[in-house]
Amino acid sequence: TVAYIFKGKSGQQHLPFQLKVMHTRIFGQFAVIGMLLTLMGFKQYMDANGKFLTEAEAAERVHEIDMARELLLQRVAHDREVDEERAKIIERAQQAHERAAAGVMEKKKSHTVTSIGMHGLGDDHIQKQH
Repeated sequence: TVAYIFKGKSGQQHLPFQLKVMHTRIFGQFAVIGMLLTLMGFKQYMDANGKFLTEAEAAERVHEIDMARELLLQRVAHDREVDEERAKIIERAQQAHERAAAGVMEKKKSHTVTSIGMHGLGDDHIQKQH
């Protein structure tokens, strides 16, 4: 960059050599500072908004993902145990319901037989009196 600026100034014959060197130095410094500021600004922008990770950040994310995976596996195992326990409870409740329903049916059958027998005796008894 500095050599390009000096070559551009060499075309101006009315300037003495020392003035050309001084202009080249000043323009060169300006060019280098401008490039440096541009590069630093771009780096700061990318640090704030870019998707680049440092190795420490990547390792931290991997650790977080591993922990989340472990928690998920534990939750799935717990949910599976809870589902199995619920299934056992439902099965026991259904069996108890079936036993209770069978008991009620037996009572109804015996009550129906007893009722029919009692009504039959009662009706015969009433008919005999008339």
